[in-house]
Amino acid sequence: MLYAGFFLSRNGYNGPMNIVNAFEGLLLPGLVGDHDGVIETVLSKLFIRGDEVHKAYKHRTADFADLADRSVRRKYIAEDFFWNNIMAPNVYLELRGVRREGDQFVHVDHKEGEDWYIVMRKIDNERNLMRALEEGILPGGKLGEYVGALYARLEMLTEARKQGLKEFFDKEALHVREEVIGTRDWAYTAEPHLSRADVDRAAELMERVLSAEAYFQNPIKTLSVVIDTNPENIFLFDEGVSFIDVMPPKDAWRVHDRYFALCRTSADVSALVGKTHAEALHDSYEALSPLPPEAVRMVYEIAAALIQTPYRKMVGRDDLAAKYADYVRSRSEDLALLLEEKSRSIGLSSFVSGE
Repeated sequence: MLYAGFFLSRNGYNGPMNIVNAFEGLLLPGLVGDHDGVIETVLSKLFIRGDEVHKAYKHRTADFADLADRSVRRKYIAEDFFWNNIMAPNVYLELRGVRREGDQFVHVDHKEGEDWYIVMRKIDNERNLMRALEEGILPGGKLGEYVGALYARLEMLTEARKQGLKEFFDKEALHVREEVIGTRDWAYTAEPHLSRADVDRAAELMERVLSAEAYFQNPIKTLSVVIDTNPENIFLFDEGVSFIDVMPPKDAWRVHDRYFALCRTSADVSALVGKTHAEALHDSYEALSPLPPEAVRMVYEIAAALIQTPYRKMVGRDDLAAKYADYVRSRSEDLALLLEEKSRSIGLSSFVSGE
């Protein structure tokens, strides 16, 4: 997930030598010759060497973690590796610790490290779900396989990390309601794709369901540790489904209804290739767990699209932002019609019973 205020001021990570400088200067043992390629993100650099990718976090400060602080940095990088290793053990291979000795870094046990990096297996970046959606080609059976893999691995993550996220689990349905309606402020940054009126209408409809639907008033049995199911993070390989970069940066974003994680993907599929394809996701989920009421799915899919619209705008994909915005409006209309139908049904029942 990526919300407003994700990145704060730059910290001078190119000052004192650190892991990024060590890779750039080929100062680590075994680094001979230039890197095959370097990919830079807001918070990290990925150095490609043969069949491996070495992910090194910059010493920067973001609103979710001060990665220039060693103790915070150590915990964050270790947690990032833990989550991703559970979701994709064949991709996230090792967390390595390093220590500076003179003008070089040497490898040490990660518990003794002064800085750290993650060793990943190089994968085919063209095989992610977003590429498949943009090309309109969804491999047969892969969506069902994705649901099964997601379900099983979220159970593992929840067992491993529930205690550390107890404050959010203790809030139960309140936390889910807060996360859903919290998408509104981020969605306000989606103009011109979504007007303020578009966002307010979507939020008003979601709030009606959140306040009246029994599902959101009682403990949600599928409250879970969740991952960032952005379609670029989901890979559909011939040998199976895999994931990368799945840990949500903020603790609060790491707990949600498990069904919401699925609805994020169904919103992606619906917005980009159509609702018919998304039904396979929910059919596969129903084979593993009972489906919530239809209004819950609509609320979650609207919230997911409210996240995606400004995000796509932010990364320069206005074409995708426009599609997600259209989906917000159309799904809001679906929800409005459903609520109107329920209202008429309740009114008719009251009339028949003489109340």
